[in-house]
Amino acid sequence: MTTVSIKIDFPNDAQYTLSAGNLYRVIARGSQTNGRFSLLVSILKPGQGGPAHTHSNEQESFYITKGELTVFDGETEAKVPEGSFIFCPEGAIRGFRNDSEQDVEMLIFYTPSGIENMIEMDGTSVNALEDYQNHTKARKIACPALNKQFGIEEK
Repeated sequence: MTTVSIKIDFPNDAQYTLSAGNLYRVIARGSQTNGRFSLLVSILKPGQGGPAHTHSNEQESFYITKGELTVFDGETEAKVPEGSFIFCPEGAIRGFRNDSEQDVEMLIFYTPSGIENMIEMDGTSVNALEDYQNHTKARKIACPALNKQFGIEEK
């Protein structure tokens, strides 16, 4: 009989990764969900975000927990306030940025999982949230070689 166990991820135990100028904390990775999904927290400083791009391998969903995010699809853009949910199916053009003067915090849900691996491969470990708050050197975009490997195409 296989033993099934639950996972508890306490905030103070978290490992953060700085990738493409954005801060990520992987809450659930594909290795824990049999590849079904991954769940991340992301914090965007003012001016940070992701350029217009598509994902060919997974759906990407955002739930804004703090602040206001600007979301765009190549033709239109919208200011998305705290408490909003954004769903991006595979192949849909999407981009996002923090146009405000405050940090934006959001949950990002990927199905199936995998993007968390790209973020960790591209990124730099940040030992504590406080280290990020004091971090001033940020990269704007991810490595194009990793984008291709993970089915992401910038638009």
